[in-house]
Amino acid sequence: MLNLSQNLYSEDHNFREASFEVHNNQGDILGSEAISGIEIRLSHVIIKDNRTPKIFPFPGLAKVYFVNLVVSDVENQTIALDLKSFEKVDDGDALSIDKTLFYWKQESESKAPSQIHIMSSIIKSKQGLRDVAEVMSKINADEDYKNLTTNIVSLLKTAGSAVNISNTILTVSSILGKYLGKVEDKPLLTWFQSFTDIDGDYDKEGKTIKQAENRYAAMNLSITIRDKDRQTASE
Repeated sequence: MLNLSQNLYSEDHNFREASFEVHNNQGDILGSEAISGIEIRLSHVIIKDNRTPKIFPFPGLAKVYFVNLVVSDVENQTIALDLKSFEKVDDGDALSIDKTLFYWKQESESKAPSQIHIMSSIIKSKQGLRDVAEVMSKINADEDYKNLTTNIVSLLKTAGSAVNISNTILTVSSILGKYLGKVEDKPLLTWFQSFTDIDGDYDKEGKTIKQAENRYAAMNLSITIRDKDRQTASE
């Protein structure tokens, strides 16, 4: 059974700047209401060891799925689940993934998210890859998946802890397992990442890059924070 909690990487961040007292005389952590833009990008997804032995005449190539799930407490948000497949992946190969996972820009009455949670996982397939469009269609129609998204939205509204939210998100394992066919129980790498205003993740303006890595794979996430007030003050 697929278990996304295996080879799981997660990290608590605190991007608070040493000079933050200049921006906030009270010394409080910068709240989401103070920012004007957020972008989170995923890039540099590298397969270091595909766990497929090279035994002549077999070249040791692997078939993998890459799964992303993104949730936030943006008003009227939807749960964003994305699935991609890759054939003939060798040790040292980079997957062609360089994309924006989350984007928010302040508009007239729009409220910035106070929490964003991202789960990315690289799953090795034991058989021919499924049609990902068909798989996504089945997942979106699945009652268990609908219940899962309802539970996640409920946790976000009640400011549930990151641990509870991550545990709930990782139960998507059983739903993916219904439709992906035969896959390895243990992903090459799973990364669960939370960004919140409570932890100070919005205090550092500009771009911050973080990396998850183990012996099998590595990937980068970058978060870019824009704040019109601080940007104007520094000009």
